[in-house]
Amino acid sequence: MLYTPNTTANPNEDASYPRVIRLEHSGASNGMVLATFSHSGAGTAKAGFPIYQSTNGGQSWSASPIGTVTDTVHGWDLDGPTLYELPQAEGSLPAGTLLASGTAWNRNDYTQQAVEVFFSTDHGATWSYRSSCTCESGMANTQGHGIWEPQFTVASNGSLVCYFSDERPSTNNYNQVLAHAVSTDGGATWGSEVYDVAVQDGVQRPGMADVVKLLNGSYAMTYEDCKNGFDPDTACSVYLKSSPDGLSWTPSSLGSLVQTADGRRFLHTPQLAWTSAGGTNGTLLVSGQRLVSGNDGAITVQAESGSVLLANANLGVGSWTETTAPVDIHSGT
Repeated sequence: MLYTPNTTANPNEDASYPRVIRLEHSGASNGMVLATFSHSGAGTAKAGFPIYQSTNGGQSWSASPIGTVTDTVHGWDLDGPTLYELPQAEGSLPAGTLLASGTAWNRNDYTQQAVEVFFSTDHGATWSYRSSCTCESGMANTQGHGIWEPQFTVASNGSLVCYFSDERPSTNNYNQVLAHAVSTDGGATWGSEVYDVAVQDGVQRPGMADVVKLLNGSYAMTYEDCKNGFDPDTACSVYLKSSPDGLSWTPSSLGSLVQTADGRRFLHTPQLAWTSAGGTNGTLLVSGQRLVSGNDGAITVQAESGSVLLANANLGVGSWTETTAPVDIHSGT
């Protein structure tokens, strides 16, 4: 068990949005596993990201955080964390540098937000502010104007990419878009926003992008696409799309549903991973909150929800197959 909130002592304590990373570019520390989550309500401190460490593959964890990521710029809450290990040097940051990022905001106030980026060169023990890959100031204080859910990759040209979900274009009939910004100096500065999934119909709501590089040099992205006018619990299907370089995604295209030949698919919170096992292309693995069948708005939840992943050994092309998940979230095994 990584962490359990003490809601008896702290009724409003929250530990959510967990993220885990295994170090692969850190020399003697390779194999170390780090985990974090958004933590709030356990005292007077603003929400932040505690960093826990495992040296035995996640079988046990440090009793307390080895470090904590907090908003040192504005003193705001930090929500929706991600962790990323640089596979190569980027600007002044060496390979193996850890990046942590999330949305900093004055909770319940959408007028000012920043997707802040922090870095650590000692495997998560200490953190320093690097930059914000996108930020906003002066928008109306209205739900639906937020910037959320950062993820990173290194594009084929060697630049660092920060992907994020962006509600601000809802003022222009985009329910939400997925977008990215590029840095050529290791995240010290960022370029302008570029749309990756953006349908100007006021309905499609893509979010929670996750990106991996494939063996053939292309990139795959999963995301959830919720739909305005539907109950989100019945219409947030998981899609996959591809890019030749991690930068060009044909924003008007949703890509393809991640689903089996008989139409079973995930709803909500996708996570994408790649393994070298399974053939010459390796295998893409996708997790999701619930496995369902049926049309949007009229779904049937499958009994194996929480105990399976969906797998594809053809670079994401064609149908997916169910495979047993390493952790069954219902049984805890």
